[in-house]
Parts: sequence; C-alpha cells; structure tokens
Amino acid sequence: MNTKQLIAGLVVLAAAGSAFAEMPYPAEDHVVSTKTRAEVTSELVAAQAQGLMNQNHARYPILPSEKSTLTRAQVEQQVSDKSDISVDTGN
Repeated sequence: MNTKQLIAGLVVLAAAGSAFAEMPYPAEDHVVSTKTRAEVTSELVAAQAQGLMNQNHARYPILPSEKSTLTRAQVEQQVSDKSDISVDTGN
C-alpha cells in the first residue's frame, strides 16, 4: 500500500511541475529597433536640454557633511547618561 501511495504522489508532483513549464517567462518577444544608439542618445540629450526628462529620482542629492563639535568623550558621556535613565518602568 505504501508503494502505491508513493508512486501516486510522485505522479501527482510530476504532473503539477509540468503544468508550469508551458511558456517561458518573460515572453520571448524579439524587438528590432529602428534607431541607432547614437540617435537615441541624441534624442535623450535634446530632451534633457528642454527639461522634458524628470531625473529627480535617478540621482541622489549630494548633502554637505556636518562636522560635530563634540569630542568622543562628550558623546560617550551623553550615551552613558541616557542609558542610566529607565524609559520602561513596567507600570
């Protein structure tokens, strides 16, 4: 009985696996471009010059770095002062 159940289970698994193997993903669409790389690049440069390309999300802003006026000892003292105070009193 166990052998029959094992074989039946393997057949079910094989059938289920083959059901997903019908089409490749993503679909293989062969696109042939009608423009050269130089034409596309020149169109991009022209669109950027006209302000048509929104690139706010493509580049991260460069922020000025801030310098700390505290010494390492002062920061360690602040951390130790804050860790002495119990936030969760359990009440």
